[in-house]
Amino acid sequence: MIIGHLTRDLRNLKACSLTCRSWYTAAVPHLHHTLTLVGGKPDPDHSQLKPLSKLHELGLMPFVKEVRVDRWPGTCRWFMPLTFSRLDLHNFSALANVHTLKLRDIEIYHFIPNIKLHFGHLSQTLRSITLYDPRCTPRQLSHFLSLFSNLDDVGIRGTRKYIFNTPIPDAAVPDTKLIQFSAPKLRGRLVLYSSPWIATWTCLASYGGLRFRHMDLRGSTYCAPVLFKACANSLETLRFNVADTVRGK
Repeated sequence: MIIGHLTRDLRNLKACSLTCRSWYTAAVPHLHHTLTLVGGKPDPDHSQLKPLSKLHELGLMPFVKEVRVDRWPGTCRWFMPLTFSRLDLHNFSALANVHTLKLRDIEIYHFIPNIKLHFGHLSQTLRSITLYDPRCTPRQLSHFLSLFSNLDDVGIRGTRKYIFNTPIPDAAVPDTKLIQFSAPKLRGRLVLYSSPWIATWTCLASYGGLRFRHMDLRGSTYCAPVLFKACANSLETLRFNVADTVRGK
């Protein structure tokens, strides 16, 4: 009962875990619920994923339910295939119970066509994904999201200026040859901030994979018609910026 009151208080959870074995057993799932990986540049020496090795050595991988990938302020994007050594990929694939994934500044096109190699182990367990300033084409984004067959909640938060003014390099596989993995459930919440990827939702809707119950749309007016049509029978709550409707007409 004491541990239950401290699930968000890491400092006191750590203190409790040192009390005795039974308190450690009760505290450790909360202590290692969230894994945060932070980097600052592409790293061919593979030093930025060392926390994975430590977790694996201590047998703590099964407790990780949420993974966050971030970068230090003022640094460049770093989370990409070349960041992973063979051992890192093995350890990352051992995260078998993750239900929430938050990725900042991921360049999805770098993972094409082998995106299943890096994220396939999450295909059944992942329920929620949030992408901050992703770089990809609309088709690549729908291809990525369709990998997670039990996905319910999606959040895409971008900077409109950044998205429209930054070119996307050619992918290893043309968009026309990217085939959806599945139709995700997508029955939960959709949060779009400055998201221009109309083709993403059109593609997912064509596979029958849009049934969101809640939507929060800001700066994403052009996506609204596709989303409203696809989710007409499931939508329960809608939040949007009135100024967007005026600009978008």
